[in-house]
Amino acid sequence: MLKNRSGSGRNPEIVEQERRRSESNDGWLERAFKDLGQPDLKKTTLLVLAGGKDQLATRVRIAQSALRNDRLPSYWSDCFLLKIKDDGLSGAKVFHVPLIQPARPFATERNGVVEEDLAFLSNKDEWPNLALLAFPVDQRDVVSKLKRFMIDRNSLDALEHILKWLAYAWGVSRTPNPVHEDMGFPSACMLEVAFSAAQLDLTPGLASKVSCPEAIWSTACYWQKYYEQSRGAVPLGRYVIGHTYDIDDGRPKRGK
Repeated sequence: MLKNRSGSGRNPEIVEQERRRSESNDGWLERAFKDLGQPDLKKTTLLVLAGGKDQLATRVRIAQSALRNDRLPSYWSDCFLLKIKDDGLSGAKVFHVPLIQPARPFATERNGVVEEDLAFLSNKDEWPNLALLAFPVDQRDVVSKLKRFMIDRNSLDALEHILKWLAYAWGVSRTPNPVHEDMGFPSACMLEVAFSAAQLDLTPGLASKVSCPEAIWSTACYWQKYYEQSRGAVPLGRYVIGHTYDIDDGRPKRGK
C-alpha cells in the first residue's frame, strides 16, 4: 500500500487532455508535449503511462487495484521512458520491460529492456489510456543510468519480476498477486532504478523493487509538495482515459 500523500490535494499540473475525433495516440502525445511547453530536456525527463484493455492488460490493471483506496482497477498496464530530441517527438524512442519478451536479443543480455519506436503506442484501440508525465531531472542522466541497468542485473533482476507477473496474469497454479508479494511491475522497476541513480525518487512512498504504473501515477498526482521541496519543481502531465471497467461504485465513471 502506498504511504500517505505528502501534498495537500491533487497536483493541478496533471491535467486531462481530451482526445480529438479520430486522433491517433501519436497525435495526442504531440499535442500533450506542446501543451507542456516542450520541456527543457536538461531539466526534464518524460514518461508515458499506457493502459490496454486485452486480457493481459486487464490482469495487470486489476492487480494494481490493491494500491488504490477505492480498489478499482488501475488505468495503466505499462509504463515507458520516453527519449526525445530537442526538436520534439519526431524520431522518439520508448523503453520498457514487456511481459511478453521478443526472441532476440536474448532477454538476459539486456535485463529485459526493449527499445521501441514511439509508433509502438500509436494505436488508440490497443492503448486507449495515455498519460505523458514530465519529472524534474535531466533526461541524459536518466538514459545513461538506464543503459547501466540493462547490463547490471545485480541492481534489480527484471527477469524475476517478469516471471512473477506472467505467472499471475496467466493464472499459473496458485500464484498470488505480485503487488501483495512486494514484487513490482518490471517496467516501473526499471524506471525506479534509473531515476533513483539519477538522484530523483520517482515514488517516495515505495521501494524501487515494488513499484507499479499506478504508484508512479499516484505520486505524480498527489506528491507535488515533496517534489517542490526536494527538486524545486513539480511533475507536469497530460492524460486521457478512453477505457474503464463497468463497475458500479456509486460515482461518475469519469472520476479520476
